[in-house]
Amino acid sequence: MLKLLLLAPSLALILNLFFSGNAHSENVVKHPLKNTQLGDPGWVFDEARADPRYPDMVEWAKAGVRGGIPLRHTTPIVKTIRPGTDNIQAAIDNVKSAGVIILKAGTYTLNTPVYLKSNIILRGETGNPNDVMININFRQKWEGWASKRYGLVMHDVKSAGIEDVTLFYLVPNLEPKDNTGYSDKWVQGVMNNDVDRDDLYVGLIKMSGTTSDSWVDNCRLLESGTDPILTEKTTTHLTFRDNFVDRAYNKGGRGNAYFDMRGQYILVTGNIIKRIRHLAIEMGAKYVVVTNNHIEVDVNFHQGDLGHNLVENNTIRVPEWHRADANHNNWKVFATGNSRQHQPASSENMLYKNITDLRGEGAKYSDPNVVYAVLKYSIGAYSEKPPIHGTFYAIKKEEAE
Repeated sequence: MLKLLLLAPSLALILNLFFSGNAHSENVVKHPLKNTQLGDPGWVFDEARADPRYPDMVEWAKAGVRGGIPLRHTTPIVKTIRPGTDNIQAAIDNVKSAGVIILKAGTYTLNTPVYLKSNIILRGETGNPNDVMININFRQKWEGWASKRYGLVMHDVKSAGIEDVTLFYLVPNLEPKDNTGYSDKWVQGVMNNDVDRDDLYVGLIKMSGTTSDSWVDNCRLLESGTDPILTEKTTTHLTFRDNFVDRAYNKGGRGNAYFDMRGQYILVTGNIIKRIRHLAIEMGAKYVVVTNNHIEVDVNFHQGDLGHNLVENNTIRVPEWHRADANHNNWKVFATGNSRQHQPASSENMLYKNITDLRGEGAKYSDPNVVYAVLKYSIGAYSEKPPIHGTFYAIKKEEAE
C-alpha cells in the first residue's frame, strides 16, 4: 500500500552548482555516463542484490532485447549500399538472409517511409553517426493522431536494429523554434504546433504491432517533425541506447514530440534527450526501465500506463522555458496527465536516485534515501526504506564459462 511521507529537503545549492555547466555536445558519439554498455549480451539478474520487498526487481532485469544487442563483430554483413546510387528500401527488400546492411558514409534521402524487416540491421559504416545522414523528406498534415507518419518503421518485426546513423527531418530554410539556454524564458512557439507550417507531422522512428527484441543504438535523432520515437503498446523487449535526441517542430498538445514508451520490457539507457515535449511512459507501458540517461525534459506518466515501471539513476534537468505556456508550472521533473482529459497513472512506478534540477530552483524528488512513486495524478514518496543494496536495477555480467 502506498504510504505518503514527509519529503526530505534537497541540497539545492549543490545541485545548482552542478547544473551550471553547458549541456552535452550534439556531436557526442559515446558520452561519459556510467555503464553505457548496458544492453549488451551477458547481463542477468543479480540474485545476491535482490530485495524481497520489491519483487518487480526480477522483471526489471528482463527489460530490453532478450540476450542483448548483438555485438558489432558477431553479425554478418549481407549488403553494402552507397548514397546517391542505392535505395535503402530496395536493399532491405532484396536481402534474403539475416544480417547487416552497411550504409557507406554520406547522405541518404527518404521520400517515403522505409519499412524494416526481421533480422535485418541498418548500420553506418564507421561507427560514428555523424558520418551517415538519413534525411527524411516528406510531409504530413494533421488529420488526427493516427495520421502521423515516420521515417523508419518496424512493424511486426523481430531482431531488427538501427545503429550508428543520424536521422534528420529535412525542412529546407526552416528549423524548429526553441531555446538554447537552460535559463531562457518561455516564448510563443517553443511548445506549440504548426508554428511556421502545418504539414510537418512526421516522426523519425516507429515500432508497432508485435515488434520485439529490436533496438536503436548510437544514433542521432534530430529535428523531428513530431515524435523522435514511438513504441506502440503491443511491442516488447526493445532497447534504446546511447542515442542523442534533440529538437522537434511540433511540440504542442495532441501527443506530439514525445520520446514515447508504450510497450513492455523496454530499456532506455545512455541517451541524451532534450528540446522535445516529454519522455512519456504511458498507454500500456509496463516494466519500462529508464536508467543512466541525461534528460532535459520532464519524464511524464502521461496516461494509462500499466504500472511497474522504473526510472533510476538518471540526470534530469528541466529548463526554465520547458512549459506549456508562460504561466504553466507543472512538468516538475516527473509529471502526469491531468484528470480532466487523461487516464490516471497506475501504481508501482518507482523513481529512485535521480539527480535533478527544476528550472534552476534546485533538486526535486531526488533524496537518495526515499523511493518516490506516481500516485495517479501526482508524485509522492513511497518508502523511506530503499532497496537493500541501493538499486532496483540489480543486474550483473554473467561469468564466462
